Amino acid sequence: MENNSSLQPVESSSPVQAPARSKLLERFKFIPVQNESTLVIVLFGLSVSLFFALAVLLFMSFSNRSLANRGKVYVQMRDGTTNVAQEYDDQYRDSKIIQNTIVTWMQLAFEWDNKIPGSQQTDTGMEILRAQVPTKVYLAGYLLEDGFRQEFLKQMGESIIPRDVFSGNRRSVLRFYSIGNPRQIAVGRWQVDVVATRIESGPTKTLREVPINRTITVQAIPPVPPALGENEPLVWRQKIYELLQNGLMITDVVPLEPGK
Repeated sequence: MENNSSLQPVESSSPVQAPARSKLLERFKFIPVQNESTLVIVLFGLSVSLFFALAVLLFMSFSNRSLANRGKVYVQMRDGTTNVAQEYDDQYRDSKIIQNTIVTWMQLAFEWDNKIPGSQQTDTGMEILRAQVPTKVYLAGYLLEDGFRQEFLKQMGESIIPRDVFSGNRRSVLRFYSIGNPRQIAVGRWQVDVVATRIESGPTKTLREVPINRTITVQAIPPVPPALGENEPLVWRQKIYELLQNGLMITDVVPLEPGK
């Protein structure tokens, strides 16, 4: 007799395995996202890091541009070679340089006599737009911005400088009471407040005292080297070049407003 048990189909080892498998699949199908706040914090941190990286990149670009705009001061050595003495920002001016330039300019513009600067020759004046001004005042105009220069000299010659200056019967000097610290109002631009008095005198007495209280605006410009250097024969031209070498130009002169 044959054994028919070998022909019987093999059934699953356990009827419990099918439900367990379906439960496992359902568990993997719906995995919950935990700690959502942590994920938000991570993304925020990455955003902040990218922002700071961009800021650093912009700062480095600006710094490189500033370095590119810097000029160099060269000095000649005894052996004929040249070396860099220092690097500087071409828009920077020392406060003392600004103050000294303004003081010298005011002395040229408001201290009058009938002598050509650096000599004992009689000064007959310089004519500008049909107005006559002393040579010193005319020199002061070289520090003024174009356009403003002619307007200033014309006003000085027409309504401020007395005619008897040219005859030698009147002269003036400035007495300074205050030279303010330069206030930077823009890149390469400063304002300085000046409190002074112009004292006018004749051959034997003081004629009058006039307050000269001004706010003066200056701007950095490329320094102008002297054309002939120390070989310049005219003293007044040497004075102009001394002022222009400071690399400053006066763009505005207005009455000082107290308390401003």
